[in-house]
Amino acid sequence: MFLKCGPLLRYTGIRREGEREIWRGSIMIVTEDEQSDYSTVPTLRIFAQPMDLLQLPPNHRDGEKAGRYKEVRAVRLHAERGFTFWRWSIEIELGSQQHRVAYRINKGPALGFWVPARGETMNMMFHSCNGFSLSVDPNVFSGPDPLWRDVLNKHQTRPFHVMIGGGDQVYNDGAMRDTTLFREWLQTKNPEFKHGADFSPQMQEELEAYYLHRYSMWFSQGLFAMAGSQIPMVNIWDDHDIIDGYGSYPHHFMSTRVFTGLGAIAFKYYMLFQHQSVAAETSQEEPSWVLGASPGPYINELARHVFLDLGRKVKFLGMDCRTERMRDEVLSEASYDILFDKCRAEIKSGETRHLIVMLGVPIAYPRLNFLENILTSRVMDPIKAIGRTGVLGGFVNKFDGGVEILDDLDDHWSSRGHKHERNWFIQELQELAAEKSVRITILGGDVHLGAVGQFYTPKKFGISKDRDHRYMPNVISSAIVNTPPPNVMADVLNRRNKVHHLDSETDEDMIPMFDVDVDGSKRNNKCLLPRRNYCTIRE
Repeated sequence: MFLKCGPLLRYTGIRREGEREIWRGSIMIVTEDEQSDYSTVPTLRIFAQPMDLLQLPPNHRDGEKAGRYKEVRAVRLHAERGFTFWRWSIEIELGSQQHRVAYRINKGPALGFWVPARGETMNMMFHSCNGFSLSVDPNVFSGPDPLWRDVLNKHQTRPFHVMIGGGDQVYNDGAMRDTTLFREWLQTKNPEFKHGADFSPQMQEELEAYYLHRYSMWFSQGLFAMAGSQIPMVNIWDDHDIIDGYGSYPHHFMSTRVFTGLGAIAFKYYMLFQHQSVAAETSQEEPSWVLGASPGPYINELARHVFLDLGRKVKFLGMDCRTERMRDEVLSEASYDILFDKCRAEIKSGETRHLIVMLGVPIAYPRLNFLENILTSRVMDPIKAIGRTGVLGGFVNKFDGGVEILDDLDDHWSSRGHKHERNWFIQELQELAAEKSVRITILGGDVHLGAVGQFYTPKKFGISKDRDHRYMPNVISSAIVNTPPPNVMADVLNRRNKVHHLDSETDEDMIPMFDVDVDGSKRNNKCLLPRRNYCTIRE
């Protein structure tokens, strides 16, 4: 077989059968048909491979050498354009200690991953923004590998059981540059033509080829690909997994035939590469799915949320905040009802101690309303008109002619279009935390900074954090690859950091925790760290 991409590991949850706990997941490869022989279906051999983290004890023999292994035939998940996606669904019973599971495809080299002990909280790695923006020179940052090297080094001494992708696992913005028909459509200055243009079969073909080869390349390159073959992943998507700002442009532009067509293509390849799945798969076939109430306005698919265990005491909710996104709504009320019903059904009072909620964009973060107000005011109209002529370089975007960074501001939960929804969502999480006596932690990425925001009961009420159901940290880890903002921008944001009052019983601010920089020097800005980063979560 000729590998185009893979192997990639995916984690889909733990099934309980009485006292037994069964780890569930899958492995996927993509092969090139012309150079592969499919007379025999690809076979996965899976076996235990006991390994001490320091050295291999001489009395330990792996299962394969002892003749104890299981062979599984692949399922053809999808085929197109001369490439075939093969998937193996696997189940592993957890034991009294964490252990290493090895696998080999056909007669290829053996690779391995670690599963936790029965009941153990997993050792988690969380990351976001795993790619470079078009304007960034990767060579300045030694490419995408430096922090993935650190991840793999840590994995050798204290293995990660799961790798959580918080959005922008791949940057597909190159579709604006590396295509012909789509690029021409973007560059046209005639809004009537742009809005009325058909999504031609030729443009669809061009974009499908772009997304297929872009995903295949990025998920096969460097140390990220190595991590993907050794640490099972759980992902949600954000805008760059589609294209920059998708969902946050005006309705008249988002609803064009070309942009909705692009969204459908991006969804297909997101499902294939990041979830080893297809759109037809339901929650009956894969229990970790929680599907939205109705198709999105611009991507005609149900939102794909993920709910699963990260150990007996920890539940995880990964929220799809892109598929239904509009400028004035992230998720519909009916979809929120489905998610909260799922949480109430799955969280077991007295057993579940922690609910981790993953959002693409941070929800406790310095306000950017002052900038939003300036950029949307009438004063900007003449400047935007000049920008559309190209004189101001990249001041306006190629999509709707709006100010380039406005889509980023509209993405934020505290923007005018989302603030009411944001506050309601936090209050609903507080109710859930009180009802189930569970701690809730929110994960976010997107902003290329390390930070921790927090919601909490005001100090005047005298409630300690360990007894405060309103206490919810928002751990922000971004970016593992992309460029961080300049120090001066982080400092400007930090000056917007003050105690805000969500309601009469909830305050929010950022936690000062970065006393020292990565080089050991003292920092003045202790709340926002503009350095590439990732996050580990463990008990």
